[in-house]
Amino acid sequence: MIERLIDANGNRAAEGLRALEDVARFIFNDAGSSALAKDLRHRVRQAVPPGVVAWRDTAGDVGTAITAPGEMERARLTDLIRANAARVQEALRAAEEGAKLMGQATGAALLEAVRYDGYRLESALLSRLPAWHLLRVRLYALVDTSLTDQPERVAEAVARGGAGAIQLRAKALSPRAYLDLAQRVQAAARRGGALFIVNDHVAIARALGADGVHVGQDDLPVATVRAVVGPTCAIGLSAHTADQARQAQVEAADYLGLGPMFATTTKPLEPQRGPELLDAVRPFLDRPSYAIGGLTPERIAALRPRLPHGVAVAGHLCRAADPERAAAELVDLVGGAD
Repeated sequence: MIERLIDANGNRAAEGLRALEDVARFIFNDAGSSALAKDLRHRVRQAVPPGVVAWRDTAGDVGTAITAPGEMERARLTDLIRANAARVQEALRAAEEGAKLMGQATGAALLEAVRYDGYRLESALLSRLPAWHLLRVRLYALVDTSLTDQPERVAEAVARGGAGAIQLRAKALSPRAYLDLAQRVQAAARRGGALFIVNDHVAIARALGADGVHVGQDDLPVATVRAVVGPTCAIGLSAHTADQARQAQVEAADYLGLGPMFATTTKPLEPQRGPELLDAVRPFLDRPSYAIGGLTPERIAALRPRLPHGVAVAGHLCRAADPERAAAELVDLVGGAD
């Protein structure tokens, strides 16, 4: 019966909106998005004819035993938001069509309006996540203190030049010294409009409220890092083989560093992987990934058709006489933000 369809989908939409409301309220402390989700939930209830509940038959519903792969897996907040937003949007469309079949034009119009506002809610919540912004970042800059003695200046300059994310790498510094420098580089990166990523120091990333933290294969597991930094901080993981890249996705890393592409002074003991690694991972990668290691403009130009996402560059930017211009040229080369 059409009434059962409308009842079930009204419930699905309201449940998804409750999940999104609680994300906005308890994780983001976002009063505006929380209020919007609550308003949409009440509008759904008002649009659904009250009599349809009389047709509910949960015991006889043939769909309750049907499951989809991955529906019980929510390792990343990005996935939780997108899954519940999709649930809301799909349910509202189904309920809207059911209302039309019942001749309930007013109810259908109300459900359509809620659906469009639901798209706005999804965008507002995802915009709070650095991992979501990384989808638009094609140039990821590494400011390495072994390559420059002016990390703050370089960070702000490359951010102005279009680097969307800046990672501070300072292997020789103690945690306390790294913290002091990271505070300054974070401020510089954000003045330029870039995300700030901590290298290795998970506790410091948490303390600073950094946008992300990057770890290697021999560092803490992604699940342990997540327990420290919380659900909103983006976690990056280095992957040197296709198997490691696939496993990084299973472990719910938000983005990957792929390489080294070529020999590099910052990772002299790691064998270069070459473009073949990009070819191997491209078919299955579903999140931002950055080719890294010995990249120059000439090498980036050659790799461009094979890049799954973007590039991470250290030496060419840190050693540049004009880091802002160098970054802008790489952004143009790699394609900039989508």
